Parts: sequence; structure tokens; C-alpha cells
Amino acid sequence: VTSDRAVKFLQSLKYSYTKQELLESELAVLKTLHFQVNISTPLAYVELLLEVLGYNGCLLPTKPLHQMCIQLLDFSYLARDAIYTTLLKVAIGSSSPSKLQVAKFLTVKEDFMLLAVGIISTSMFVLNPGHWEQVVEHLSSVTGITLQSILEFSYAVLKHIIGSSTPKQH
Repeated sequence: VTSDRAVKFLQSLKYSYTKQELLESELAVLKTLHFQVNISTPLAYVELLLEVLGYNGCLLPTKPLHQMCIQLLDFSYLARDAIYTTLLKVAIGSSSPSKLQVAKFLTVKEDFMLLAVGIISTSMFVLNPGHWEQVVEHLSSVTGITLQSILEFSYAVLKHIIGSSTPKQH
């Protein structure tokens, strides 16, 4: 229920609330209840998934993997537009997505679970490629994200890590 809809509902019942008054009253109730909003971050998803993988017996180099994930999360935010543009192009199999495809892709850009899975997958590939496949399969089974989606995300991140600064191009 949006605040606009709530105001219209209250006005239909002959209550004269403005949107501002409604929001202030909601805030007063939340403060009275000492309500705190937990803000989800991609790092929280990464850490949760690393715990689940460890609990499920997936042998991981815990500290180095966590550190690599943090570094790749930082990188992914710096190169966010480029990474997601690559991911979109790979996912649709075309180098020129339509406006509709770009619009529908916004939900993918907002998916913290996909980002976390992609970051863990890429980190594992960098640190220990021999165990990478096992980790990707675990991530897929735990999250329900397809192997293909995980592979595409890792490809997009790795492509931009390597990027245009390879020695041959300098």
C-alpha cells in the first residue's frame, strides 16, 4: 500500500489527512515501537551465503575468499554500468539491446542475491579455480539461481577485471 493510496482511503472515510501527516504519524508509531529497519546490502548476502556454504561442507578458504569478495564488490560498484551492460548483452545474445530489454533488465540490476552469488563465484574462480565448479553448483542449489546466470555474471565481472588494460593493448 502506497502512502498516496492510504491517503485516498482515509479521505474516502471522511478523514482529512495529508500525505505529510500520514507519513509523520507512521513515523511516530515506528519511533514509539523503537522499530529499526535492517538495510540489506550485497555484502550481507555474500556473508550469509559464505556461512551457508561452509555449513554445508563446501571447503572454502574462508578469510581469503571473504577478502576477495569485498574487493570484487568494491570493483563491481566502480564498474557497475559496464558490468551490467556486458551481462545484458551476454544474456540476450546481442550487442544492441532494445529499450524494452534494457527496461526489463532493471530488476536484474537490483537483485542483491544474484550480485552476491556472482561475486562469490568470481572470487572463487580467482582464488581456487579447481574448486570453483563445486562452489557454483552449491550456490545454485542454495539460491535457485541457474548455473547459466552465475556463469554469465562471473564472465561479465572477469571481463571487466581484465578489461582494456591488458599488456598487449598498452
